[in-house]
Amino acid sequence: MKIRVLIILCSIFLSCNKTQIEDISLLNGYWEIEKVTFPSGENKDYKVNTVIDYWQLKDSTGTKEKVMPRLDGRFLNMKEFENFSIKKENDGLYIEYNNDGNVRKEKIILLTKDRFGIVNSQDKTYYYKRFEKFSLK
Repeated sequence: MKIRVLIILCSIFLSCNKTQIEDISLLNGYWEIEKVTFPSGENKDYKVNTVIDYWQLKDSTGTKEKVMPRLDGRFLNMKEFENFSIKKENDGLYIEYNNDGNVRKEKIILLTKDRFGIVNSQDKTYYYKRFEKFSLK
């Protein structure tokens, strides 16, 4: 009986610690940074973003572009983008950027319909929220 309880408790504990990724295709779309958590534990909150990220993913490759939302509901392309691919490793999913020989990875720690989180090689954690368009039309 004690072994069953131990097994149940272990499975609950392990399932609670898993990375929350509902569906990798949810990465597609417009995301704005909400908060950055630094290795020291400090947070930087972003109340207003003048530039947001537009992610396009097909199969396991895509691009991330910087765009600026306009008051008419359209976007101004900042002509700044990065190519990336999604890589699965033992401890989770990674976004791997390879631009002009410069390779870096970010671990996806959260991806839902409305939230997105990644950790980079400097242990900075970036939290995004889905961008909601606005229009003055």
